[in-house]
Amino acid sequence: MSQEISGAEEQAVKAYGWAARDSSGVLSPFHFTRRGNVGMTIYPIVPGHEIVGEVTKVGRNVTKFKVGDIAGVGCMVGSCRSCDNCTQDLENYCPKMVWTYNKHHEDGSRTFGGYSDKIVLKCKLSS
Repeated sequence: MSQEISGAEEQAVKAYGWAARDSSGVLSPFHFTRRGNVGMTIYPIVPGHEIVGEVTKVGRNVTKFKVGDIAGVGCMVGSCRSCDNCTQDLENYCPKMVWTYNKHHEDGSRTFGGYSDKIVLKCKLSS
């Protein structure tokens, strides 16, 4: 069941990660508070962007990739492909741009991010 939770309803959560604290690149534990307070999260959420994986299927008009290729995608999986921004390869400014996760495709289906075992996207948005 999906539910939208406002930023005011979300709780601050103690978290930690591994962080580089200087240009040496040595990682050490870093403690911080994480809070999803932008008020737009739709649960359940599967995060993850900047995804790399193996191509398992391609559409009949796809020539850029073949099954078995390694491909990557950033934070977008869709756009209208017809507005001024899209025709100038500026899909990130498309008013109908679809984020990799926590958004909806034009058919109403949800997007779930790269921490899943499969993802579907427009070929133009991958590299």
